[in-house]
Amino acid sequence: MLSQENRQLCRFFAEMLDYPGSGLLQTAKSCAIQAESSFPGLTEPVQSFADFVNSQSLESLEELYTQTFDVTPATSLYMGYHLFGETPKRSEFLISLTEAYESHSFSSGIELADHLGVMLRFLSVSEDPEFTLPLLEECVLPILAKTEKELKKSENPYAMVISPLLVFLHQVAHQLAKVGGVANA
Repeated sequence: MLSQENRQLCRFFAEMLDYPGSGLLQTAKSCAIQAESSFPGLTEPVQSFADFVNSQSLESLEELYTQTFDVTPATSLYMGYHLFGETPKRSEFLISLTEAYESHSFSSGIELADHLGVMLRFLSVSEDPEFTLPLLEECVLPILAKTEKELKKSENPYAMVISPLLVFLHQVAHQLAKVGGVANA
């Protein structure tokens, strides 16, 4: 469904949205390089994020991540939380995601199925545009637009990840819709 380059970009963005570790800087640099050929507009913000990461201690990055994504509900990375809050409908959503993941022999690991990083990793392996395209258009893209607005309002450095991710996923969704989800996006 996706080209190899786009699959790799999904994985890079997913890794940048994981809890910060020692590989974050290299991931951001690799993402900027990978985006340069097909999505040159993504390169500058991702490189700026890499520069920011390089200027921070791991402890300050961990604190920023926790404050941004774990403590602040408006910027949570759990897509189901944004859609349904802590209700039974979120549980149904998690079950649907888990079933789709299992049908592709994909595991969300220790993270909940509705975490954006998990969803991006799934997108990188999914061969089911009838599931993936609506998931992007009806869930991920609208939530990321709100998240981007919140991050920009507070001048949060993670906006340098969310903004290019939003652009990238819009282009992927457009390509999938245009070709019916079957050609290389």
